[in-house]
Amino acid sequence: MKICFLADARNVHTQKWAGFFVKRGYDVHLITFLKHNIKGASVHLIKMDVPVKISQSARTYQKAGYFFYIKKIKALIRDISPDILHAHYASSYGFFGALSNFHPYIISVWGSDIFDFPRRSVFHRYLLKYSLNKADCVTATSRVLTAETKKYLTSSKPLHTIPFGVDLHRFKSEKQHEVRDEIVAGIVKNLEPVYGYETLIKAFSIVVRSNPNIKLLIIGKGSLEGKLKKQCKALNIEKNVEFAGYISNKNVPEYLNKMDMFILPSLQETFGVSAVEASACGLPVIASDVCGLPEVVINNKTGLLVKKGDPEALAEAIIKLADDRELRRKMGKAGRYFIKKNYKWDDNAEEMDKLYNIIIKGSK
Repeated sequence: MKICFLADARNVHTQKWAGFFVKRGYDVHLITFLKHNIKGASVHLIKMDVPVKISQSARTYQKAGYFFYIKKIKALIRDISPDILHAHYASSYGFFGALSNFHPYIISVWGSDIFDFPRRSVFHRYLLKYSLNKADCVTATSRVLTAETKKYLTSSKPLHTIPFGVDLHRFKSEKQHEVRDEIVAGIVKNLEPVYGYETLIKAFSIVVRSNPNIKLLIIGKGSLEGKLKKQCKALNIEKNVEFAGYISNKNVPEYLNKMDMFILPSLQETFGVSAVEASACGLPVIASDVCGLPEVVINNKTGLLVKKGDPEALAEAIIKLADDRELRRKMGKAGRYFIKKNYKWDDNAEEMDKLYNIIIKGSK
């Protein structure tokens, strides 16, 4: 099978999809605007010589840029002559895929392309509907995203839920079950407002009052870093909070294994890959009860769900797990089992492979 992806080559999920099908022995091609080599795949870089912009007004939509690139992309697809074209992210690469008029064609939606992009203007909504309805099939990463995507489909188009699974060989518990005085709670997310960091810091200041030996490990970089450090200082908890900065995905399992619990206080989260990875490592997860998070965190079984933006409720959940080692162990074990059963990467990728074959067969 020859597959052509339209996607961001630098994104770890793109790399996982391409890598899986390379290992399958398929001929994998990737058309991208961001250069990154993927072993075994042919990466075709589209250089951004002409600006493309979509603002609140359709008048500022620079059509020339899109038509300049679509000509290049169509020529590349014609030369590659794939058995199937698969775009990841409906509002950018998906739009180019739609304009290519190539079939069979699949779009995978990721989250903000469905929840944020169409809310910018009527024009953005039109673009999204156009992109989705040009595809032969659409996939989404969670049930909540699937339901939202369905609102933009004008026909009974096939719509499948295929999650971003986790590699259980990489993400696993490496702890030696040592007993420590210090409890480590952690988060792996970009330091941006949508992930509820300010709520987390407020909650942690409450936690420290009852448990001064607890530590918060923050992994990630972003626009809030300076503000969050000032917030920690103002609340007198800077000694309890470590900002570890950015780490590559290959090092995430190592850092997760330094934690006793994982916290994800997002204000919006389509799927919750980081929660899935934490559960795979045997960690109990405390998460907001928003969007797709209740799908991957089972309340009172694999973790605890709390109301978003509520520092008191979040603090109560952290204290509950910090004070009960056996509960942490029990939830962590249940989480690993739940992920193994529902979000194993090989199973999710296999499902996509089967879908490819169905779509290709149906197009002939």
